[in-house]
Amino acid sequence: MMIFSITRPLKRSFNHIVAAAALLCMGSVADAAPERVISTGHSITELVLALGAGNSLIAVDSSTRLPAGFKKVPVIGYYRQLPVEGMLAQNPQLLIGGEHMGPANTLTLLENAGVKIVKLPEAENGEQLIANIDRLSKVLEKPAAELTKNVVAQLRELKRARTSLSEAPRILFVRTQEGRGLKAAGTGTSPDSLIRMAGGANAVDFSGYKQLSDEALIELRPDWILFSSDQDAQLQGGAALLEWQPLLKLTPAGKNGAFFSVDGFALLGGMGLASLKEAKKLNEKFSGN
Repeated sequence: MMIFSITRPLKRSFNHIVAAAALLCMGSVADAAPERVISTGHSITELVLALGAGNSLIAVDSSTRLPAGFKKVPVIGYYRQLPVEGMLAQNPQLLIGGEHMGPANTLTLLENAGVKIVKLPEAENGEQLIANIDRLSKVLEKPAAELTKNVVAQLRELKRARTSLSEAPRILFVRTQEGRGLKAAGTGTSPDSLIRMAGGANAVDFSGYKQLSDEALIELRPDWILFSSDQDAQLQGGAALLEWQPLLKLTPAGKNGAFFSVDGFALLGGMGLASLKEAKKLNEKFSGN
């Protein structure tokens, strides 16, 4: 009787210890750095790589430009229209993207399948970019000190370059097709963030993208006209703009041939590392260097 009364509590204690150990093991697995990551949006993916998590990257979306020589990974959809089946086929642990990543039903199905979803806000300035680096470093369990130091140095250099400008030039960023007029990028857009980072002043004050009237082309008096590199060939370095919109010839930009093709990848998903490099190039143009 004595043996029986002692054995039962010992058995219960042993079972409790095993259960606790199992929970600890499960917790350590859940908290481990993700080994299978899908990243969407160029600005997000370049941060993943810069933080040293390239080995965990198993797929990207079509808006991402990977460095030359990087391992081949599947390209799955576009960050606004991600396919559920294609993504689940990669057996991801983590999906990272910007605030416009979607659609919502795709993200819900992925979460239900056990995939962790991390959305980062589209950075509009340097402080928000650093905040994204900090958050992403925690998610990926990668140190951010070196990258943050480098970004801070670039931001300081850009600030110095902006203050060296005698006057902020008036900048107009456009998208267009022949016969369809010009759409300009206003506040709350990636081009607007880039313009401000480079030391320019956006020639328009509306939000988002809006069609410009012929009268506005003259009234806005842009000193520079920018467009994305994906339209460079179509716009012939800006020459086609003068053909399609002859009124531009009356603007300072048109008279001086002040056109600049911006790296399209620096405009995807908010401000990123490519945006800083492009802002430096743009500032040098403004400075006449």
